[in-house]
Amino acid sequence: MVPCHPLALLLLTSSGTSNYTPGFPGGGIIAWIVCYKSRRSPIGGWLMFYYWQLYGGILLTAIFFVAAFQSYVPESFDDAGLYHLFLLSTLPILLIFAIQVVVSTMLISVRSWDLLKLLRWVLLAQLVACSIAGVIDAQKFPDNLFFDVWDAAGPAVWSLYLFRSKRVKHVFRTCDWDEAVEKFHPLSPSTAT
Repeated sequence: MVPCHPLALLLLTSSGTSNYTPGFPGGGIIAWIVCYKSRRSPIGGWLMFYYWQLYGGILLTAIFFVAAFQSYVPESFDDAGLYHLFLLSTLPILLIFAIQVVVSTMLISVRSWDLLKLLRWVLLAQLVACSIAGVIDAQKFPDNLFFDVWDAAGPAVWSLYLFRSKRVKHVFRTCDWDEAVEKFHPLSPSTAT
């Protein structure tokens, strides 16, 4: 599992907005409680947090897209070349995010290793799209550069998690989480009876 200090995670998720975490006050506390309580479930703990961020990201992406819709209209640009560069720096990230949502949602009910490998490739494609957007934005839209880095952080972290996590291997590869859970999260003697 990817190591992360719980306090740092709580601070990162309790304020601000991103494509990956609902950004309302107390959001981090709620996310931590829900993910902690579900840690013995196959889709629990950090994996539950991935889905928390993913589905929260849908809402935030929709809100930001509607709020900035005028930016996607050609009339907002004096130069058609800039408009095309803008689309090249934004649309692939949005499309790959939609693919990530579909693949991740399928993965909840169809727990297959092949589908998990597809999700890893989708996350890596999202990193590539964020890198391309960063190169374009550094030259033409420097105000958007922060968002490129911010958008790349989620896929980078979750790619590492999906490659390294023992839970992920037990849930999707060996399909033996029900037996393995005792090794990772043993019941305390008071709750075992």
